[in-house]
Amino acid sequence: MDTVEFSRTVPRELVHRSSITEVLVTGALARDEDTLDVGVQIPRSHAFYRDSAGCGHLYDPMVLVEAARQTLIMLGHDLFGMPFGTKFILREIALHEADPAALAVSVVPTEVVLRCHILRRFRDRTGSVRGARLRYSAMIGDHVAATLECGMSWVPPEQWQTMREEGRIALGLPPHLGIQAPAPPPRIKEALVDRRDAANVVLSSLRVSPDAAGTGTARLVVDTRHPVLFDHYVDHVPGMLTLESFRQLGIATAATGTLPSAAALLTGISVRFTAIGELDLPVTCESVLLQGDGTHAVLHSTMRQEGRVIAAGEVRLTRPGTEAGTR
Repeated sequence: MDTVEFSRTVPRELVHRSSITEVLVTGALARDEDTLDVGVQIPRSHAFYRDSAGCGHLYDPMVLVEAARQTLIMLGHDLFGMPFGTKFILREIALHEADPAALAVSVVPTEVVLRCHILRRFRDRTGSVRGARLRYSAMIGDHVAATLECGMSWVPPEQWQTMREEGRIALGLPPHLGIQAPAPPPRIKEALVDRRDAANVVLSSLRVSPDAAGTGTARLVVDTRHPVLFDHYVDHVPGMLTLESFRQLGIATAATGTLPSAAALLTGISVRFTAIGELDLPVTCESVLLQGDGTHAVLHSTMRQEGRVIAAGEVRLTRPGTEAGTR
C-alpha cells in the first residue's frame, strides 16, 4: 500500500509560508476523489509551538491546527487549481478530542498522517470551486491524536483588494492596504498564560473576574514582527493569532480558580471567523467560563473590533496528567 512522503517538506509557496522552517506539510497522497493522506512532521523543538512552561513534555495540539490550515491552502493550489496570488480566507477551524497520551514528545520528530475527507466543495455561479470544508483525523502511528475541521474560501486578488478597501472605508479608515500596525502595547506576564518567552504572549490589559461568572477580558497584542504569527506580510489579524489569543485568555481566566494553575493543555478549540480584523484598530477579547471541575475547563471566547464580532468560539483546556476532560 502506498504511503505518504515524509522525507522533505512541500515548497513553502504551497502553504503560504516565508520561512522554510515553518512548513509542516511533507506531502499528499490521494486515496479517492474525496480522501487524501497528508504527511506532517512535528518538530521536537519550536520557538512558538513548544514554548509551554507547564506542558513541556507534550506537543502543543495547536501545531495540528496550523498543519490543517496549511493543508487546505496546499490543496487549494494543487487539487483545486488556484493560481498563486489567490487570497485564502479562513472561515472556520476546529480541533476536537486532542489525546494527551498520543502527544508525548519522543526522541525523534513525530510523523503525523492527516487523513483528510473533503466534506464539501463551495462553487460560484459558474461552477468553479471557490472554497472547501475538510475533516481530518490526525494519526500518530495507529492512534488518533485529534480530529479537526477546517473551512476556507478563496478569491482573486482584485476581488480581495476591493473587498478590503470597502471594509476599511466603512470603518472610517484609509482604504489603502499598506498598513503599519502601531507599536504593540505592554504584554501581560508570560507565567499567566503558560509561556516561557514573553514575545509569545499575545494579550495586554488583562482583567479577570474571580466571581462565579468567570469572565476575562484583554486587548490583543498585534506584533507584526513575530516570526511565526506574522511569518509573512498580511494586511489583517491572522487566524492563528486569533486562536492563540482565545487559548491564552482562556488559560488566564480558568487559572483564577477553575484550574489549579496556568499549566493547561489545549484539548479542543472551535472558532468561526465572521469579519476581518484590521491591524490599525484596537481589538478586544473576552472569555466566559462555561464549565470546569478542576481538571478541565470550557470557555466561550469572543473577539471584537469597533463593536463588531470578528471571531467567536469555544476553548477546552485540560490539566496535564489527567484523563478527565480529554474526550
